[in-house]
Amino acid sequence: MEKVANIGHVLVLEDEPFISLDMEEMLRELGATDVTVFDMRLDALAWLATNRPDVAIVDPRLNDGLCTDVVEALAAASVPFAVYSGADVDEDVFFKGGWLTKPTMPETLKETLQDLLA
Repeated sequence: MEKVANIGHVLVLEDEPFISLDMEEMLRELGATDVTVFDMRLDALAWLATNRPDVAIVDPRLNDGLCTDVVEALAAASVPFAVYSGADVDEDVFFKGGWLTKPTMPETLKETLQDLLA
């Protein structure tokens, strides 16, 4: 598959291990130089205090709750993100990013990342 330009470092927030492994593999195939995965919003917030990814893929519901605060931190830092979910979310902050429906195909992920990084 063709690589995505400027993909760089990707933050993935996902609480299902098999889904996060699949996402990481797809991202690496698309050219991600580094992928950081968290299943807890508090861990992601702590990491974001000293790190900045190039883009993020976010499941809104993690093991320790709704990650509204993480998405707000991403938006405040101008980090493009896509919400990756099979369920609806009502909080407005999630609509500041792109949307990927679970499960997603590699081509759809590629198109979404290209849009986010354009």
